Amino acid sequence: MNNKTSHFSFRILALDFILLTVSFFALNYYKRGTLILSPHYYIKLLIAFYFIWLFVSFLIKKFHLESYYNYRDATLVFIKSAVFNAYLVSLMVVLLGLPVFSRVHIFGTCLLLFFLNIVIFSLIYLGGAKKIRIGELKKQGLKTQSTSDFTVMLILADFLIITVLFFGINYLKRETFILPARYEKLLIVLYGLWFVTALITRKFDKRNFQNYFFAIAPCAKAVVLMTLTMSVLIFAFRLFYFSRGQIFGSFLLLFLSETVLYYIYFIWTQNGKRETDIETIDEVRAVLEQHALSPEREDKDSRPRCIAPVKDRLKGKNLSSHPWLFDFINKSIDLSKIDKLDTACLSTRDIFNIQSIDDSCLRLLINMHKVNNIRSLNRYFLEIYKKLEIGGYFVGRANTIFTHSRWFFDNYPKYFAEFFLALHFFLFRTLPTLPGIKRIYIAVTDGTNRTISGAEVLGRLCFCGFEIIAEKEIDYNSYFIARKVKIPSADTSPSYGPLIKMKRTGLNGSMITVYKFRTMYPYAEFLQDHVFKKNNLTEGGKIADDFRLTELGRFMRKIWLDELPMVYNWLRGEVKLFGVRPLSMQYLSLYTDELKEMRNRIKPGLIPPFYADLPKTLAEICDSEKKYIEAYLEKPMRTQWVYFWKVFSNIVIKGARSN
Repeated sequence: MNNKTSHFSFRILALDFILLTVSFFALNYYKRGTLILSPHYYIKLLIAFYFIWLFVSFLIKKFHLESYYNYRDATLVFIKSAVFNAYLVSLMVVLLGLPVFSRVHIFGTCLLLFFLNIVIFSLIYLGGAKKIRIGELKKQGLKTQSTSDFTVMLILADFLIITVLFFGINYLKRETFILPARYEKLLIVLYGLWFVTALITRKFDKRNFQNYFFAIAPCAKAVVLMTLTMSVLIFAFRLFYFSRGQIFGSFLLLFLSETVLYYIYFIWTQNGKRETDIETIDEVRAVLEQHALSPEREDKDSRPRCIAPVKDRLKGKNLSSHPWLFDFINKSIDLSKIDKLDTACLSTRDIFNIQSIDDSCLRLLINMHKVNNIRSLNRYFLEIYKKLEIGGYFVGRANTIFTHSRWFFDNYPKYFAEFFLALHFFLFRTLPTLPGIKRIYIAVTDGTNRTISGAEVLGRLCFCGFEIIAEKEIDYNSYFIARKVKIPSADTSPSYGPLIKMKRTGLNGSMITVYKFRTMYPYAEFLQDHVFKKNNLTEGGKIADDFRLTELGRFMRKIWLDELPMVYNWLRGEVKLFGVRPLSMQYLSLYTDELKEMRNRIKPGLIPPFYADLPKTLAEICDSEKKYIEAYLEKPMRTQWVYFWKVFSNIVIKGARSN
């Protein structure tokens, strides 16, 4: 989720624990003139403080070195720590009804801890231990803020809901809509919290309605902020005479009501974007943009206009509201060679709309609808494939795991973003793949809004006969341009499970099927040509920045867990324990003809000579394999024994690992 390396520090944890303890006992001495905790329930308060402090610190990554890259970042961490500690301790006091605790002691402890954090960090920072220029760290994080677009209808409906709920709960508690004394002031405070948290979370912003989950997430965040802030107010101003059930019940029911309200609004905005029918002559003329035609008029210019290049039409009409998309397409494709008649620009998830187009009649097909909502994705890509001429282009978009992650982390604090992202991944990625639940998910959602990786989208396109021309992230969407260049894959079936099988070269150049645990996203195996063209090889011959790898897959490769199923190939006699690695035809094409011929004379192996010589470049890998093969062909037993001890030394003693 986050590309930054995490460095947990026990020293920071120990130091902060000491500072919290000092702060708590210092406030106890200030209030009572003694370090002894009295009354006895303050010991329980200290224990609660420790648990809350630990929870908050892990939540905001207070004990991670990357939180202290510069003075500003460190200050923000300390502010969050103080505020959240005060929030949660106050929430505990209010919910448990413990007004006996001293406000000065609790809030003073949080404030003193913040002050001590600042002082200690300032001494370390000024000492030069962690000076890093802020500008260098923040360059990559710059993004353009778009103007907010709030919907008045939702604001009024939400205001009405919280009002009705507050008076409704009052009626259930007192059998009257008339508010008790001072409850009018409480209602005004609730209105203020509702308004402020709505501004902070932007829960009425239309940009949130990319899907239902994006829309409802700010509502949950707003309710949490309202609850925590109200707890602080109750504790700080001793407002325990107000009904906590009426206050927090209103917040909880508000969120539940918003889940229904936002669902209705989401469905209405998605399905209600229909223009009214044409019922007047003026409307007809406005749509057609022409006056009455003479029956005798011969339109000699219509055909040339239809076969003119499509560039001007895309820029001025089809993509006029998406100039950045037009620039992307124009830079990747020569639009001067594509006519208007050979182009289709759509926004549909219905495959029928694709099927209605004649086969092999288009040079360019653009579909603005995201592929996440296509139920049968391969069938959809194959239908587009049939409509394009050889060399024709397909432009589409997807919300990928990466773009979802970017959206969450750009719009929420890290601790909220990680939770929402994990929940979104579970609901829209994990559930649709579970047996049994998959059918229920499709029945309820019609297969829409699935979370999908960018590697899977591009891999499916390659599987269906396309070549990836270009890809670009624009406004949290991944746009791609694919070209019809070959027949769809007919020799390899895609794999979707945890165990995959791959075609590799074996003895005498024969093809063998090797088995591994999945470390890449589904359909990633069809992207090998694309990745080789796009990326360079790192030291050790691996592909640099291979986006096809999952986070779990990277870990499995480091400890060779992914290659455990290849023991089955060893038992079948297709590979031996030590030997050159079985390669794909794509990777083998990088080798010289001489080395290819030498590799054909021996069985491949589970453990390659790479771990004996530790080469860094492809040329060095080739030299390492050539040296091993020559030694093996001359003295096989001795070579295996020598390489065994070299590999054992490098892996076990020196800690050599796979990338």
